Amino acid sequence: MLTGETIMNWDAIGAIAETLGALGVIATLVYLARQIRQNNNQLRGSATTAIYEYQRSLTEMLSADPELYKVALRGNEDWNDLESFEQQRFTIWCLHETCMWEMCHRLLKQGALDEELYLAKESYWLQLHSSPGRREWFNNHAVMLSQEFYEEVSGKLACIPVRRLGEAIPIFDSSEHGTGVQD
Repeated sequence: MLTGETIMNWDAIGAIAETLGALGVIATLVYLARQIRQNNNQLRGSATTAIYEYQRSLTEMLSADPELYKVALRGNEDWNDLESFEQQRFTIWCLHETCMWEMCHRLLKQGALDEELYLAKESYWLQLHSSPGRREWFNNHAVMLSQEFYEEVSGKLACIPVRRLGEAIPIFDSSEHGTGVQD
């Protein structure tokens, strides 16, 4: 026969078991939160590394091909100054750079890229796309970019005056590189 004391003991044991179960759930949630945070940090680190690797490969492409560099400088200044074949090369070059921007944009939206890094890169890309030839290229090749990205960037570019690249980024002053384009 169960006495009042025995029933209380079972109630106490049940309360202790519920408390231990709740502590187990809390410990599991803390562990999972820590794992998610570590995973997010690794994802951001991988995205950052990928951005810098892609940027390095772009720089190497220009360094290895002086003619491409000249086409890029001339195209940034005046799209219409390029011959048909040069416009094709410039388009491919612009896609390399602009798709990197779009990739960074997408990674930022997904929370996989540090906002400070993105804003620094975006500042450069906005200046680059403020040059007359690059702006014309961008406006004429929207079909090659996601609509969301194109619309967001177009809104930002609308606030930036079109100006020669050498004015925005002096190291890219085309008159200094024998391209035939004078600022």
